Amino acid sequence: MGELDDGSQSAPRRDPAPAPSGPRGPWAVRARNELTEERILEEVGGIEGPHAERVLEMHATMRERAQLHARQLRQLATFFDLDPDNEGTLEDADMTAMKVAVGLRCSIAQATSLIRDAHHAVVDLPRMFAHLEAGDLPEDYHRFLLRQVRRLETEQIRLVDQHLARVEILSISRSTFEAQVRLAVASVGNELKPPRDAREVRVDGIDPEQGVAWLTVTGPIPEIRSLAQRLDASARTVQRAQRAALEAGDEEPVPFDIDGDVRERGRPLGRGALRYAILTHSVLDLDPVQETAQPFKILVAVPVTTLLGMDDSPAMLDGLTPIPADVARDLAATSSVWYRILTDPICGTHLPVRIDTYRPDAQQRLQLRLRHPVCAAPGCTRPTALAAEDDHIIEYDHQYPARGGPTSQWNLHRLCRRHHQLKTAGLIDPVRDPCDDPEGPDGTTSAEPLRTTWDIGEGLRTCTQESADLLTPRMTRRFAQAERRFRRLGDAPGRGSSPPRRIIPPAPKLDASVPPF
Repeated sequence: MGELDDGSQSAPRRDPAPAPSGPRGPWAVRARNELTEERILEEVGGIEGPHAERVLEMHATMRERAQLHARQLRQLATFFDLDPDNEGTLEDADMTAMKVAVGLRCSIAQATSLIRDAHHAVVDLPRMFAHLEAGDLPEDYHRFLLRQVRRLETEQIRLVDQHLARVEILSISRSTFEAQVRLAVASVGNELKPPRDAREVRVDGIDPEQGVAWLTVTGPIPEIRSLAQRLDASARTVQRAQRAALEAGDEEPVPFDIDGDVRERGRPLGRGALRYAILTHSVLDLDPVQETAQPFKILVAVPVTTLLGMDDSPAMLDGLTPIPADVARDLAATSSVWYRILTDPICGTHLPVRIDTYRPDAQQRLQLRLRHPVCAAPGCTRPTALAAEDDHIIEYDHQYPARGGPTSQWNLHRLCRRHHQLKTAGLIDPVRDPCDDPEGPDGTTSAEPLRTTWDIGEGLRTCTQESADLLTPRMTRRFAQAERRFRRLGDAPGRGSSPPRRIIPPAPKLDASVPPF
């Protein structure tokens, strides 16, 4: 466990001291550093090299696009407010939309959608709009936010804005921003119900000109994600079998060769084509059969208040996708084992674990999936549930393990195969601050998620941050509010003694011999 400095000022970083003798005490957690625009720009753009100027120009263009987008939204919102033909309601904006369509040379339907988005952006999402006007929130981030809140009521949209006000917009990645938006929408939305009645497979459309059609499979998120991962695992297995058949020569038949041209092309089908081949060329057996063991595990983080039925806070699937509370409770009811993951109560950082072997154990790999639901490389969005590899940032010394490269959360991250190859080849170089290593000389670590600085060649440098548990800070606030209410009731006249405390039993011990996926 760690000790959290809850002071309001950032703690100064101490110079590394000699390693103390004797047994270590508990890890101390340093206070969070204040996040400023200058600090972000220094990490992202304070660089030297032949391409530095071009990168900074693109960064400036991104900010200008965000500000132009904000300017148009404000113009639309102002036009709507001042136009007497709409009577002040979005439902009566037909005439306003016609005028806007003339100015923007778009359809009336498009103009109506733009007016609604502008009104929500300026009036109902003022905190996020301020970031957009300042150029701190990229345009596509903001467009994603507007798409997600369109089905919500006005008061719910304002609650989403309040939730996102706690998010460090300048420092988070696109995937983390989207996860925060989805969590906020799921928390306030009244339409996220278990889609059991929507389980279906249907032909959604046919394009006779192209000669193609498309099939849609609809169902609860965990079931569809499980189906997708099973298909992906099967496609990788078939791809390896096709590669082996090509190496064996003409005697070995090529499995799932849809058009019979794999041998002629000399390479296996892509995974997308193989997923299609498996779906369309597999025998559908209607008899009851035993389901084969899955080669992975779905990670669902569920607040304890949801499990106890105290509220309907959503759970998080793989740290990125919120799922309804009753779906999470159904999953809990059918699961024989739950693992307890300890997190920092303020920012949701997963507390570190360390072992002395080269390969991470089951507990570490479980944490790595939570810390890196997508590839840790800057800008990569490939999920790490299956197709990812655990990488030592400082290379592990197989001959003398004590010399460096520990198998610890500070020195590990998950990379997709492509970026792992680039890192091994030395084309990208991740570095972490040694002062953030809890096993370092001063025995402290950062209270915030670990940050990684990436040298991506030609003097270019950027910074990424690990994912944290988004539910922990929300639960901490809920418990703090409940404690304050309890104390007020306890101090009221006529109250009896406090109820007995209940002890939550520890979670089952993790079997290190079984991987978490």
